[in-house]
Amino acid sequence: MTFTEIDAAYATFAQEQNIPGIAAGIVQDGRLVHATTIGLADIEAARPVATSTAFRIASMTKNMTALAILSLRDKGRLALDAPVSQYVPQFATVRPATGDSPPVTVRHLLTHTAGFVTDDPWGDRVLGMTPAELDAIMATGTLFARPPGLAFEYSNLGYGIAGRVLTNVSGEPYQSYIRRTILEPLSMTRTTFDALAAMQDDYAQPYRLDDGEWSRERIEPDGEVGAMGGLVTTVPDYARYVSFLLSAWPARDDPETGPVRRASVRELGLWNAPPHGIDGRPQTPTAYGDGLQNSLDPQLGRVLHHSGGLPGYGSHVLMLPDRGWGIFAFGNRTYASMSRMTWRVAEMLHDAAPPRPLAMPSAALTRAIEAVAAAYAAGRIEGAKSVFAVNFLLDTPAHFRNVELDALKAKLGEGRLDSVEPTHTLAGRFTLACEKGRLKGTIVLSPDAAPGIQTLKLTAEEA
Repeated sequence: MTFTEIDAAYATFAQEQNIPGIAAGIVQDGRLVHATTIGLADIEAARPVATSTAFRIASMTKNMTALAILSLRDKGRLALDAPVSQYVPQFATVRPATGDSPPVTVRHLLTHTAGFVTDDPWGDRVLGMTPAELDAIMATGTLFARPPGLAFEYSNLGYGIAGRVLTNVSGEPYQSYIRRTILEPLSMTRTTFDALAAMQDDYAQPYRLDDGEWSRERIEPDGEVGAMGGLVTTVPDYARYVSFLLSAWPARDDPETGPVRRASVRELGLWNAPPHGIDGRPQTPTAYGDGLQNSLDPQLGRVLHHSGGLPGYGSHVLMLPDRGWGIFAFGNRTYASMSRMTWRVAEMLHDAAPPRPLAMPSAALTRAIEAVAAAYAAGRIEGAKSVFAVNFLLDTPAHFRNVELDALKAKLGEGRLDSVEPTHTLAGRFTLACEKGRLKGTIVLSPDAAPGIQTLKLTAEEA
């Protein structure tokens, strides 16, 4: 696989889907390693897409809004489980879904569990809402599909209100707080909420296609609810943001260097809402965190992702935090399904480069696995007794463990430790390369002061 093949795949996709222009990027190990530009940013002027071309990324804005909320939480200025009305007094007038409904909390807003009705088409056309108009919706609107906390139901309005939380708690417009807290520290100088101002520079015009005719969509101005989907950015700028997000993995002891602490970045992807499916990927369990979807893909492993769609635009970001990869793509056609390409590019990268662990095994895990390898070589489990937890030989006495080792060795022959893949500090997988196949092992250590082996499973893979 080469980047040339990825560029060709994007070009074919743009032609098949009738997308005027695409800009895409691949981040690996903290830097933009490849950018793809296809087609036209402006059909009428025949202006091509460049890496400097700015696109509106719609709901990909949400995880940045959530991160800004978490930064205020980290400073002790708000609580995620506090009622929204504590920070937005106007919300106190909102009639609850039922008389026995719990209060809507800030966490409900970030996880789409407030009970508000799904509002994608409506929300996409009201980015320019004024503060008074948002107040009126809170005072008179019919917001709820169900009580808070019972189900995941995507709500742009919820994130619009989260923007008001940001404004009120920070004491400055949410746009200013996000710019000062995230954009400026990451040198994202071409990223803004003001799409009308961005149009004065290299900008991707928004298009729709009806009966074979292209026309421009209306560009919604920046407004009170843009925290749900108003950002405009470029490939180099967004690559800086994706690199920052990915830098939060793995968890480690290093000093903090980012604008928001690593633990809070990782919190964006925690499963905070009931699970739901992904179109075209029925075997991929998925749930929403704080502004990011978290999926467990059978091929790719853990995937954090989010789409964006507005009249004239489609976008998607996909990150593989355990591998340090990020893939994102922007298109300038209404609701262009860019996720179809980011998942495909992730699979192309996976096929070309097998997974590698980002973390080294802990000393305790290494010691335990080496002891197991030595016990296999000796044919006696007692050889690893120094690294056993108290339960190990009580659960399966040494005699039965030795019978198992004899059978494995008769099947596979002598072996040597070939690889160790930590799951975390106290668990992992390992492989012994043997004369007639491979010995696969999984191990979990105990939570003692000196962690010992509490579970060990060995499996033969014959050549």
